[in-house]
Amino acid sequence: MNVELRKWLCRVIPWLAGLLLAGLAGGTVLVTDGSLPSDLQGTQWMWLSAVMTVVLPLWLAGYIVNPQRTVRIVSETVQWVLMGFGAVEALHGLGQIAGIYPSNHSLFVLTGTFYNPGPYSGYLAAVLPVALYRILILNGKKDRLSVVQYYLSMCVLLLICCVLPAGMSRAAWFASLISCGYVVLRVYRVKVKSFVSEHRYAVLGVLIVGALFASGAYFMKRDSADGRLLIGKITSQAIAGNPWGEENGRTFSAIYGDAQERYFTDCEYSESEAWVAGTPDFAFNEYLQIAVEYGVWVSVLFITLVLVLLKIAGSRKSLAGMGGCLVSLMVFACFSYPLHIPAIVSVWLLAVIVLSGEGLVMIRRKRYAVAVLLSVVVAGLTASVNRYGMYSARTRAVRQWMPVRVLYHSGAFRAAVEEYGKLYDKMSWHKDFCFEYGRALYKTGSYGKAEKVLLKAMTVSGDPMILNILGRSAQESGEYGKAEMYLLRSTRRLPERVYPHYLLVKLYAEPEYFDRVKLVREAEYVLNAEPKVNSTAIREMRQKVEKLLENKKLWKNK
Repeated sequence: MNVELRKWLCRVIPWLAGLLLAGLAGGTVLVTDGSLPSDLQGTQWMWLSAVMTVVLPLWLAGYIVNPQRTVRIVSETVQWVLMGFGAVEALHGLGQIAGIYPSNHSLFVLTGTFYNPGPYSGYLAAVLPVALYRILILNGKKDRLSVVQYYLSMCVLLLICCVLPAGMSRAAWFASLISCGYVVLRVYRVKVKSFVSEHRYAVLGVLIVGALFASGAYFMKRDSADGRLLIGKITSQAIAGNPWGEENGRTFSAIYGDAQERYFTDCEYSESEAWVAGTPDFAFNEYLQIAVEYGVWVSVLFITLVLVLLKIAGSRKSLAGMGGCLVSLMVFACFSYPLHIPAIVSVWLLAVIVLSGEGLVMIRRKRYAVAVLLSVVVAGLTASVNRYGMYSARTRAVRQWMPVRVLYHSGAFRAAVEEYGKLYDKMSWHKDFCFEYGRALYKTGSYGKAEKVLLKAMTVSGDPMILNILGRSAQESGEYGKAEMYLLRSTRRLPERVYPHYLLVKLYAEPEYFDRVKLVREAEYVLNAEPKVNSTAIREMRQKVEKLLENKKLWKNK
């Protein structure tokens, strides 16, 4: 009986490990919650964390019972599950283009189940090399199962190729091209080498066309590309200033905001840099962002781990598909933020599980492999439980905040202050909440408490509007020197913004802090600066400045 039970477990557990691991983790992409802000993604993080607490022990059990069978089944299952969800996402995107399904973003037609076309395209780009690999290895096979698999893979590839260009994500395009090239090179290595040696000029022509394509992609969204370059430049300076990572728990946005302020204060910058500067929440390069937040050593450790997995993928031709998936994720991580999107993190985890499982099989002594796997599973379970607890608490707090937020947006600031105060301890991690609470306190005249809350907001956000409200609050409380300091910091953080200069005009016009030279200087900036958008607010500010200059008898008719 025990022998029969053991044989049954050896057959069943690997399949359970493969199906549950791939199906549940891959299903993260379909978990949505429209009642929460799209950038929170708390429900998806909770789902993924809960799934990992179930499938990691099952994966360990399957490996202990029958390692080679478990690894093979998990690898095959993961590839087909990824292609299945990739096909669903591609069909959803086609439906959005056709107007059948609504978009999740007011500015974009195509988002899939994501809230932004960038991560959506990155997800499809990670699935594409898997489908290509299945097509290449099944090509020419005549048995019925192989033919069915071949055409299913072809359908997935064609669906993704139809949608991917419409996403307008250059990062996803590059990730797709490089990862698919990796798959082709791995599957047809000998033929590729022979072709290159025989058709050198044709290959050179393709490379030239590729270079032209890359330059065209740059000019297609030049301001966006320049903005990303500036983000990378300032992020690198932040890393150089503190290579061991952030110790005070500040977010990347807050760290970057301070670094950008220093850059525009201390360095010689071009007008184009000032023009494209913004307040990003991400570095658009996961390797740099990890280095900023956790230290260079963590980033190096992460890159080393990924390269080891890529080395494992290169050891066997059968792993070319998952190797291509990993390459796509690695390239996309150079230009975007895939580690902050739970649906894409699920793909990372599946790729890591498949490739690390293959690497463990290569270890000759099974007990050593099991020891390594056990430590990985324990670390994964600890991280999953912690993340589930964190996002569960955050999700509950945000659900309490949503109905209260109506008070703030309707202008009922006193009622909002009372309700926001009850949630402050639970929501102090959220940048919008802290800003709104601080502004509401300012509006109700609680200047001291407003400053305290807004300074907390500065640890989770780099938005210069926080400095503007701090400046206005200090001015209202008669602390003019502090107000000037905050407003000047705002002008240096984003030099092209007109609003802080307008606030400085009002500050220097105060009878107790009147400064003719500074007032005229800031007024001339407000009146003559070229804003990014000529809005009604800009016109109203200029009219008020003109009227103020007339009242102060500083206006010169031209």
